[in-house]
Amino acid sequence: MPAPRCTPRLGPGAAAAAGLLALLAGSVASGTALGGCGTVDLGDNIVPPDLRLDEDFFYCEIQPNVLTAKSCAGGGSGEGGMCHDSRSALVLVEPMGGPPECADGVVTGGTIPTDYMANFEAIRFTVQSDPLSSPLYRRPTGMDSHPRMIFPETDPCADLIVEWINRGAF
Repeated sequence: MPAPRCTPRLGPGAAAAAGLLALLAGSVASGTALGGCGTVDLGDNIVPPDLRLDEDFFYCEIQPNVLTAKSCAGGGSGEGGMCHDSRSALVLVEPMGGPPECADGVVTGGTIPTDYMANFEAIRFTVQSDPLSSPLYRRPTGMDSHPRMIFPETDPCADLIVEWINRGAF
């Protein structure tokens, strides 16, 4: 009688299951696979767990020290900024007010401007759990498609983005 097969059925978007496949392949190759194993159905829409982004750090550090400081939504015309006010898939709002009161990346008082909240909601979809793979990091540093390099990988803005994403990568 042939040994039972433990072959996962993969649907579209199943690249996220590569780790599981490697584990299964390793256990089969080493002979540690459980006998009588059935088929593992990973489904058609594998969704990674949500990344929990630190909103306070965004409001205290990312918005004022990266987005506003580098004129992502406002500033001069052409190469001087304003790319994300309307000419991009990522639309940002130029904040009308300053940041709330903060200490060590935590909101301690004041009111969070609605523009900051709108930008957080827009940005969160450009963030991945690995900061160095995240479009929010790769595009302004010139590593991926972007009209211009906003800052190099060695810039404190790049460090802030990495720190922010790492805070949410549980």
